[in-house]
Amino acid sequence: LGQERGACPDVKVVGLGAQDKVVVIQSCPGFPGPPGPKGEPGNPAGRVLVFTGERGFQGSPGKMGPAGSKGEKGDTGAAPSLGEKELGDTLCQRGPRSCKDLLTRGIFLTGWYTIHLPDCRPLTVLCDMDVDGGGWTVFQRRVDGSIDFFRDWDSYKRGFGNLGTEFWLGNDYLHLLTANGNQELRVDLQDFQGKGSYAKYSSFQVSEEQEKYKLTLGQFLEGTAGDSLTKHNNMSFTTHDQDNDANSMNCAALFHGAWWYHNCHQSNLNGRYLSGSHESYADGINWGTGQGHHYSYKVAEMKIRAS
Repeated sequence: LGQERGACPDVKVVGLGAQDKVVVIQSCPGFPGPPGPKGEPGNPAGRVLVFTGERGFQGSPGKMGPAGSKGEKGDTGAAPSLGEKELGDTLCQRGPRSCKDLLTRGIFLTGWYTIHLPDCRPLTVLCDMDVDGGGWTVFQRRVDGSIDFFRDWDSYKRGFGNLGTEFWLGNDYLHLLTANGNQELRVDLQDFQGKGSYAKYSSFQVSEEQEKYKLTLGQFLEGTAGDSLTKHNNMSFTTHDQDNDANSMNCAALFHGAWWYHNCHQSNLNGRYLSGSHESYADGINWGTGQGHHYSYKVAEMKIRAS
């Protein structure tokens, strides 16, 4: 069906034997089927596949080529950083030498600051920037009795105490701070009723240890507490384990302190911390021309300032 007349082949009879016959009829071709799926693309004609092998060992260096042309001059590099020694020397040369020096540089708040000694060592000190124009370096402070001041020679040599309360800066440091240039001295006292008083001297110097930290004191200038230190001028320092006073006995042991005792004292600001009036004689924080030898002050500060 559907074929043109005469398009199919004729019927063929094939003889197999005398009695048998096979009829072979070739059928007509059917309708074309749907197209099959697209096959994988083949290699383009003339393309050569190249496979990369593993990397071989590095060959020996070749001969050095000729030097290239000289390049342009580069920018100037940064300056080298300073080492610890150079930095320390710079800080020593340019850094403050005293609380008065800090004041002239615009530091106006009382507090702890680092200054540099004449030998360039740094030293942390308490600077009083409030009293009498400021610029005072505090080297002794008594405020609450929290620190024991009845100590030996070595303790007073090195210094002791607490930055926040009471302390003695140290006789070695006192010598270095007062050896060059004039230093005025101020003593500030406050009793247990809150009343303050002071004494001021034109100069203050402490010698080196070989001279037993001898005191050289200038003229008494002024002060409501009166002069209770001039009597101790030119006296060496005495502690309970090193007697350098003018008494046959050890004044430091007698009056429970450490001071430039004479025979024995008119002031004893490193004595026992007692609460105001006391029955014992002259063993408290006493200033004779103030409230006498039977009264121990609540607050005592000694401070120096370059003049």
